[in-house]
Amino acid sequence: MGTDKPSLLVVSSSAVAETMRLQLVESQFPLVHIVPYSDAMREVRAELPDLILLTQDPGVSSLSLINKLNRQFPMIPIIMVAIDIDQENMREHLEAGASDYIYYVGAECELLPYVVQQNLDHVMKVAAVEAQEETVNLFEQLERDQRSGFRVQQAMLPSAPMAIRGLTFNHQLYPSMIMSGDFIDYFELSDGRVLFYIADVSGHGASSAFITVLLKSLSRRLLENPAEISSTAEVLSWINGEILQWDLEHHVTMFLAIIDEKNSMLQYSNAAHFPGTILCAEEGARFLEIGGKPLGLYNDPGFSTHELELPKYYCIVMFSDGVFEILPQSTLDDKEAHLLSVVKSHRQDGPEAMVDDLVDDLGVLTARSIPDDIAVFTVASRG
Repeated sequence: MGTDKPSLLVVSSSAVAETMRLQLVESQFPLVHIVPYSDAMREVRAELPDLILLTQDPGVSSLSLINKLNRQFPMIPIIMVAIDIDQENMREHLEAGASDYIYYVGAECELLPYVVQQNLDHVMKVAAVEAQEETVNLFEQLERDQRSGFRVQQAMLPSAPMAIRGLTFNHQLYPSMIMSGDFIDYFELSDGRVLFYIADVSGHGASSAFITVLLKSLSRRLLENPAEISSTAEVLSWINGEILQWDLEHHVTMFLAIIDEKNSMLQYSNAAHFPGTILCAEEGARFLEIGGKPLGLYNDPGFSTHELELPKYYCIVMFSDGVFEILPQSTLDDKEAHLLSVVKSHRQDGPEAMVDDLVDDLGVLTARSIPDDIAVFTVASRG
């Protein structure tokens, strides 16, 4: 085992064993060893040959040896070699576990190399089929696990659309695989303000999706400890510190904001989330400030807090960067301009319809494939 040439073991004390070995060597089977019955089990354990040839020797039980070999090494084919035409109990040997037999008498001796090769080929085919079946089974199990994870992840997301304090929140997520590394959350704080964010975990699939569980737990802690929420920059710094403690192999981009509807104020901070968040009003639409550093990479990222007064009628639109992967424009600037144009054309849509209209116009549902997770998230005033 372990070489390109198959290793063959002849178990026999007969003089014909050497004749068989020489024939096999001449037929491109150079690794042929001969052992007596007494050494057979020890040799098989030590060398694990690719195939065993066994003759019937006087005074020993070939049936017993085949049974032992087949039980302990079922993956090794055993060919029973009858060196006497009067040996008629080949059926018993097949029932005991031999994979094949040959009468090594007269002209039939020439068939030995072909019978050996045929059995080796059969073993390879069986192994390939078993490997394929195992791969299919593993894939099906993985898919079941992923779908279970998807259901858990969907349960963690807030309901959509949802009305909070005169605001309508709506979102749709389209994973590139079954589970997504994009995450969205929004909730009312004890002082009446509303906090929301969109996050994008680096990478794809389950490993990224698991980090969204951590983000959800951090959301709950923010609800339970409102003292942590003095500014959006400080909230991002706190989240960054929590993620760093886990020593994860992923980083997270995030746009996080707090709306104070009573005073018509928006406070926000950006942790390298891109594309930029778009603020729509009656007079048009524009990108908010971008920048900042991702979460989970730096001890002191130095986030900035931005504030602006909100108009009576407005909508805040956020995307994850997967949306750029399906846009036809060739440059990033052109993709941003197209995104802003599409959002601007739907700024008069109702708060519950806007997400559906954006998804349609951007071609999310008609894209041939989704190379990266896509999230579309809107926060709209009722005026």
